Order: sequence, then C-alpha cells, then structure tokens
Amino acid sequence: MMESTYIAGIGTVQHLRRFLHIFGALVAAGITFYDYPTVDPLNHPKNTPASELLPEYDFIVIGAGSAGAAIANRLSEIQNWTVLLLEFGTDENAISDTPMLSTFTPQTFIDWNYTTTPQKLTCGALDGICIIPRGRVIGGSSTLNDLVWNRGNRMDYDGWAAAGNPGWSYEDVLPYFLRLEDMRDSSARGSPYHGTEGPITINRSPFLSPMAQAFISGGGELGYPNVDVDGESQIGFMINRGPLINGRRCSTGRGYLRPIRNRTNLIVSERVLVVRIAIEPETKTANGVLLVDLNNTHYTIAARKEVIVSAGAINSPQLLMLSGIGPSEELNNLSLPVFQDLRVGDNLQDHFGVMTLFSTEANVTLNLLNAYANQTAYFEYVRNGTGALTSLNGIEAVGNVYNSKPPVRPGLPDTGIQLGVFYGFNKAGNVFYGKPYYLRPSSRGTVRLASANPRDPPLIDPRYLTTGEDLKQGILSQKKIFDLVGTSALRQFRPSFHSSYTPRCPFSGNVTNDFITCLLTIYGYTAYDHCCTNKMGPSSDPTAVVDNRLRVHGVNNLRVADASIMPTLISGNTNAAAIMIGEMASDLIKADHGVSIGSLPPVSRIP
Repeated sequence: MMESTYIAGIGTVQHLRRFLHIFGALVAAGITFYDYPTVDPLNHPKNTPASELLPEYDFIVIGAGSAGAAIANRLSEIQNWTVLLLEFGTDENAISDTPMLSTFTPQTFIDWNYTTTPQKLTCGALDGICIIPRGRVIGGSSTLNDLVWNRGNRMDYDGWAAAGNPGWSYEDVLPYFLRLEDMRDSSARGSPYHGTEGPITINRSPFLSPMAQAFISGGGELGYPNVDVDGESQIGFMINRGPLINGRRCSTGRGYLRPIRNRTNLIVSERVLVVRIAIEPETKTANGVLLVDLNNTHYTIAARKEVIVSAGAINSPQLLMLSGIGPSEELNNLSLPVFQDLRVGDNLQDHFGVMTLFSTEANVTLNLLNAYANQTAYFEYVRNGTGALTSLNGIEAVGNVYNSKPPVRPGLPDTGIQLGVFYGFNKAGNVFYGKPYYLRPSSRGTVRLASANPRDPPLIDPRYLTTGEDLKQGILSQKKIFDLVGTSALRQFRPSFHSSYTPRCPFSGNVTNDFITCLLTIYGYTAYDHCCTNKMGPSSDPTAVVDNRLRVHGVNNLRVADASIMPTLISGNTNAAAIMIGEMASDLIKADHGVSIGSLPPVSRIP
C-alpha cells in the first residue's frame, strides 16, 4: 500500500483538483471583473487551426515552449520571413497564470503526464515509477514549473565550449541572458549581470513570510553569504525570484508571444501533433512536417528555409527518432527508416532529490486555508496582483552550497537548495520544507520510442542514482537541510521533522546515512531539469547530435534548439538556460541566412 500522504503530495488527489478548477474559475472571473486589461493588457496569441494553414512557410518551429516561443518571436522580427509555430497543447489560463497554483498544474491537461520506466533505485513509494512533468501548453514547461530562476554557473558554460562547442562559453551566453531579462528586483538594480529590457520579467514575490529572511540568516550561520546567485558568485543564499509580472507568471508565452499577437508573419497553431519531419532521402534535407489535428486530419506543411525542433528534452528526441534520425539499432527494431544514425535520446540528465518537510508551532507558513480559502488573499490577488497568491509556489529562498570542505572545485557548488513555506496538500497547520539537489549527477539515462506510433508516450529511463557517486553526494546534499534547520535562525520556529510524509523511513532523531538513503530511494523525485538528449558537440564526437550552431549532424535545414542540446546539465534550473538557447539559436539562424544580428550588450562590462 503506497503512502497516501506522499501520493497526495505529488498531486493525485482528485477532490483537490476539482476544488482548484473552481478556484481558478473564481480567479478568472475576479480578474475580469476588476478590469484585467488594466493589469495585463496583453491578449493571448491568436490560434490558427490546422485547416487554415498555408501549404508552406519559411520556417517551421515545433514547440511553443521555453525556447520555441523565443525563436518564433525573434525570427518573425524579419518582416519578409514567414514563421509557423506549432504546439500540441492549448493556451495558458488563470490557473497556470497564478503563481501559488503551480503545485497543482502537473498531472493536468497542460502536462504530458509522462512517467518513467521502472527505476530500481528510487521512487519506491510509487513502485519505481517516477512522475515526469512536462508542459503541454503555450509556454511549455515555463508555464508549469516552480518559478525558480537560476542560470547556472560560469564553469558550466565554459565546460561546454571546452568540449568542442565554440561560441558557448559563459562570456558568449551572458549577453543572451541579459537580452531576455527584464529584471525588476531592486536588489539587482544596476548589476552588470542583469538586463532590464527583455521580454521575461524577473522579480521577487510581493509576498514573503516571516521565514524568508530566516532562511537567509540560517545560511549565513553556516558560512554562506547573502548573494545574487546569478551574479558574480553563485555560492550562497538569496530570496527567491522568478518570472513574475504584475503578480502573474511570466511564461515565454506571456513574454514572447502575447506582445506580438498581431504580427502577420507569425502564425501560431495549437492542438496539432507533429508526427514526422519530412526529409528528402537523397539529399538528407528537411523540407517540412507532417502533422495531425484533433479531428485526425493529416496535413503536410513545407518549410522553404528550415525546420527547428524545440519540443523539449523528451519530445524532441522522440520526434527525431520518429523521423528516421537516431540510433540505427533502435529504429531498425521498429522498422523505421534510418536517414541519419545519431545517438539521439542518449545522455538524459536531471537533478534529483527529496522534499524534506518540517512542522512548526509558529503561524508563519502558507496552507490551503490561509492561501486559498481566504477572502483577503483572493481580493488582494485579483484586484492588485499582490498577496499570498503571488508567492512563487511558496519557494521563498534558494541557495547553492558545497558538499565538502574545502570544496572540490571552488566557485562551483555541489548542491542547490530550494526552501519553501507551502506544502500544497496541507489543509491547515504550518509546514515548511527544503528541497536539496545534487547539481552534477553522473547518472545518464535514455529516451527511446515505445513504438512507431507518435501518439504513444516515449520510454523515459533516467536511471536515477545508478552511480555510487550520485548516492554519496545525494546523501551529503540532503544533510544540508538538517544543518540549516539546526541553525538558531530556524530553531526560533521550533521545527520538527514531519515524518507523516515519509512513513517508510522512520526518523530516530539522528540524521544517519541509512535514513537519508531511505528518503532518496523511496521518496526521491525530479527537479524538472531534464536535458541533454540531443547533445551538442563536434562531428568528431560520436555521441553528438547537433553542432555548435545547433544544426543536426548530416541533415540539412534541420536544427534542434531547447534544453536537449545541452552537453551537460547546468548547476541551476534549466528554464532560464533553455530560453537563452532559443535567443542564441535565433541569432545563429539569422546569421546563417545573411541577416545582420546587430550588437549585443558588451561582455566587457562584466568585472
């Protein structure tokens, strides 16, 4: 019998789903009543049904997620280019727009609802089946994630460049991070590490609990300063900030697509499934896509210039393999043509950890009663975009720390920590949590086709904790939460380990290796940071799928641009990096088609 508390915690309680749909409708009605256009005048992108599409466009972008929305925006800046953006999901809504409803959007209709193949070493409470949330909606996983903004470490990107990918060092990618940002957190004002004119607004929530500063102070007691984790040094703690505008989620759909909804050379088509990329076998040239709509009507749309795959770390390799690009042994087994034998779907990486819950006697956290069934919070949100519902899914602080003293690599953290004051299925009472993740796992997984049917979910095997080093470092990472809770800053709230969430791991009061191992193997879960399944690398690298300009090796007019092209997982959350990849991809495409990309903010400004 699986633990009901844990199952509730990952979102399977249907009566709460029904409640939140009702609550979402009330939020939408309230925002409309209080003149929502004065708060957010940007209407949603226009949807063009598949039946109304033209037979050809210059560029076809597959996936309107973190990278795809950025690419569609930037390519359509060229007025004489036509751009078709295809998305299988629907548009965003009041529930996905509301930051404090983020907990409840996975396992709904805006999620692909993927699960892993049985894992031997974790997710024991779910019989080894781990849940893999992925956005199936305009904005992709930027519409579904936990609203944490962390670019990663300078050394991550320098490592990409050193591995044979010129143009992807930290100094190369930083201008694109600056270009996409509209930083409104006053603590970052004037920083050379942040942009202020980009489409993605980044801010702190206007609501913070009394615990927010305590998290920062606790980190200080452990020797970690209050820093900007996207600034000069990543080591330390800070108040969480995320993609937030006027109290609402600033997904890439909101930031990149809504402002240009009237741009006539950009066509957005929702609820269409791309089943295959059309490839001319003689020349190995991508010349269009085959897609199907909800009426099961099939269409072929040609691309005069390029097809760009931005469907994410799971769906991009799936589509490439369905199109005849992938490991030949896998494609042959399914009687699929092999146009190019590449290691598509290998190298799957992800951050992985455990939510550790603590109860407190102090009235300092959020729960269903004081966040949702609260008239004051509701009216603050719908009228002003303030109050508890603007909390970034309850995550109030983040940190990056070392697992060893002295650190193995100074300046490069081993563990990332999220600290929150909202446990979604806690009806009342006060609970806070820490979610630590080992940042550089050595385990490598795969994405494979279950069949040649594009409607069948792919086989996702992350192989979590399959190296001894990952388990060792995961234990050290998890212990950091108990160290933090032991500081005087946190002890003032009289915390106690919330054992009812993890009943199969009895807690004796001592944080032993066996206890932490139990947590990881029974209750571990993803940090939503899947990447690296279409690895970027030179043609001399037999494991590489795309080159440093994101062109698929051996196939003309075909690129991949999303988190799947990362050679290795970054030391942060992948959302910001995926948007950066979309920004850079658009400039690479423009340059390859003879368009001057202009100048970017000079890196020389960085001290």
